[in-house]
Amino acid sequence: MRPNKIGQVAKFHRPLPDEIPNQLYIVTEIFLANERLDSDIKALNTDLSLPPVNNVKLEDLEIVEIDTADFVEYNLTINKADYSQAKGKVVVLSVQKIILDFSNGVKGL
Repeated sequence: MRPNKIGQVAKFHRPLPDEIPNQLYIVTEIFLANERLDSDIKALNTDLSLPPVNNVKLEDLEIVEIDTADFVEYNLTINKADYSQAKGKVVVLSVQKIILDFSNGVKGL
C-alpha cells in the first residue's frame, strides 16, 4: 500500500542495487510536482545526527508493518485518542505487527 499521509513509515518497494533493501524512512511531506505525487522522506535508524531528506516519487514507496517486539524494554509515550498520554516501559504487547503513524498531535508526535 502506498503512503497517503505525513508520518507514515515506508520503504522502497523496488530498491536499487546499491540501496539497503530494508531501510526504513518516515514520510515528512507529500506534494504535487510535475503532475505527479512526490514525497520527502527521511531515513530512520541512521547514525547521522541530521539524516538527509530525499525527494522521491510517492509511487516508489510502500507502507511497512513494524514488528512490535522491537519496542519491548523501551520507554515510550503513547498519545491516545482522548489526548491523554500513557508513559512507561513496554513489557508485553498484544499485537505483533502494526503500521506506525508519527502524526503530529495536540501533545506531541
